[in-house]
Amino acid sequence: MKDNNWRKCILHGDSKDIIKRLPDNSIDFILTDPPYNLGQHSTGNIPLPGRSAINNDVAEWDMIDFNPEDWADEFIRILKPTGNLFIFTSYNQLGRWYNCLDHKFDTSNFMIWHKTNPAPKIFKAGFLNSCEMIFTCWNKKHTWNFISQSEMHNFIESPICMRPERLSSPKHPAQKPISILKKMIKIASNRDDIIFDPFMGVGSTGVAALELNRRFIGVELDKNYFNAAKKRINTVLQSNNLFQQMSEPKSYKFTENENSSMISDQAIHYQTSSSNLDIFFNNKKIVHNNDNTSTGLQPIIKWPGGKEKELKYILPNAPKFKRFFEPFVGGGSVFMSIRAKEYYINDFSSELVLLYNNIANSNNAFFNYVELMDKSWENSLSFFNNNKFLIETYLNYRNSIIKKEELKNIIHKFCYDKKEEILNIIGEELSSYSCILIKEMETNLFRKMSRMRELEIEKHLLSESDLLNNIETAIKSAVYMNYRHMYNDKNIVNDNKDLYCALFFFIRNYAYSGMFRYSNKGDFNVPYGGIAYNSKFMVKKLNYYRSKPLLNHFTNTHIYNLDFEIFLREVQPTEDDFVFLDPPYDSDFSTYAQNAFTKDDQKRLANFMINECKAKWMMVIKNTEFIYNLYNKNGINIRTFDKEYMVSFMNRNDKKVTHLLITNY
Repeated sequence: MKDNNWRKCILHGDSKDIIKRLPDNSIDFILTDPPYNLGQHSTGNIPLPGRSAINNDVAEWDMIDFNPEDWADEFIRILKPTGNLFIFTSYNQLGRWYNCLDHKFDTSNFMIWHKTNPAPKIFKAGFLNSCEMIFTCWNKKHTWNFISQSEMHNFIESPICMRPERLSSPKHPAQKPISILKKMIKIASNRDDIIFDPFMGVGSTGVAALELNRRFIGVELDKNYFNAAKKRINTVLQSNNLFQQMSEPKSYKFTENENSSMISDQAIHYQTSSSNLDIFFNNKKIVHNNDNTSTGLQPIIKWPGGKEKELKYILPNAPKFKRFFEPFVGGGSVFMSIRAKEYYINDFSSELVLLYNNIANSNNAFFNYVELMDKSWENSLSFFNNNKFLIETYLNYRNSIIKKEELKNIIHKFCYDKKEEILNIIGEELSSYSCILIKEMETNLFRKMSRMRELEIEKHLLSESDLLNNIETAIKSAVYMNYRHMYNDKNIVNDNKDLYCALFFFIRNYAYSGMFRYSNKGDFNVPYGGIAYNSKFMVKKLNYYRSKPLLNHFTNTHIYNLDFEIFLREVQPTEDDFVFLDPPYDSDFSTYAQNAFTKDDQKRLANFMINECKAKWMMVIKNTEFIYNLYNKNGINIRTFDKEYMVSFMNRNDKKVTHLLITNY
């Protein structure tokens, strides 16, 4: 039975096998409590003279070796690009989870659950065991429902699970309170999202998810725990159904048969086999029709229109194929994530293709330049910490001890006196090129302090942390502007391709919202990204570029810098191949990196793909009447999905638009 409105699926079996049945990019939030392997360190129950021994809560399953390394890749594969991963763990496993997952996500962090009523220390010879750790991971643009500053500490406090919530038969030594699970689910997921717990125990995560109107998939190996989870989830479901009945208009009443059907068939599924698990991922608009699995690799670089969020539609709908072709590779979201025997990628941006070649060839000169720039980011912070005079200067300006003109003169003198120290931020080699760092330092410090004071007069005084962040931003903005100036220097473009590529890479990482925009003279002119970019470093990305999985991916990759049609005619994909297309959108703003893509180009692309291309192909593009009419032809399938932009620059993009997934199969 296929049901697009399913709410729950709990499975009795080994989650190591069942998780392989879950599609790529299918889970919104993994919230789980795997074994801690603390049992091997236990000395057993604690005997007390004249009293019952204290139960040390050691389960047999916790004595079996549990290896985070066996689970990390599958967690990454099934998690959506917008998903979150929260794992309850202990001191002995935390480092292993970190080593497995940190380099695979943009952010990793941890939370502490403080138990307000832990077991007492009878012999008073150590700390109470009152805290558990929760390891957390996510990527950029992840789902996040920020509540308030006071409620978003990475510290959760509650009693341990007590009666009547805590089950006595079967007793689960690690049963978690519903209250803390609910808080995590509220923060890290949205209504109707899929929550997955591969170590379900007695079903607490499922109960919390159901009560918050999420969908839940849970797996449990122990039969007694599974039956307890089934009973608890069924109770919550019946309670929710009763509420729905009470909320119905008085003119309508459920019949007995309707009510029964809603509980047993439409709303919840209990299975002992995962053979039909894929039915729960049926989508009304997009039908998953193959078994393509993701490589788990991240995009090469942030790029306009990147398709990270759309992988959940793209990968399941790709056909079976041998070779993969991408004429508009951009940041490489699809190229890096899809598996193929051979890859042919192309882009009209010569800068981007230069970056791909430097990574594929492990070009040390390129890496050395990027490392120098990354070091300058660290040096910028050191310069700020060594010159607290800047804070004193601003406070004097705030308190009207000095006037605006005096502020300007003081900053000018400061930059002149500190000239060598300022140049040392970027180092001797980079400062030997066209350098405007001194001038930009003066300009940015004065402009930032002037603006800070204007905002304080309009609103309220900046906090100490905001004051520090703003002045640090001025310093890093000056460094950014110097690198932007170097990037626009035609001599560097022509004479030092390795440095130019490093500058391109730096700008891509630190420009406001990753945007690329050029003046009428052809100079790149996007400003620095701001405070949020101050703590951003490139070393993690460089390590990724040097990693074995990434370099293996490039082993069978052919890289081109051609017009899309010339590329396709040269490489000639066949019936056994797959072409993925992510062309610039049909809009007034269709120029990325100074490469215009006109309506005539759109027509040329449609004509070639529909009438000449022998391979199976897929296109993902924003829906406009022009595009729809180009591809609304016999033999072409058009489906839709929605996408939300994180940034709407100069009102060029609607925040929410309908996108098309177009295929010739």
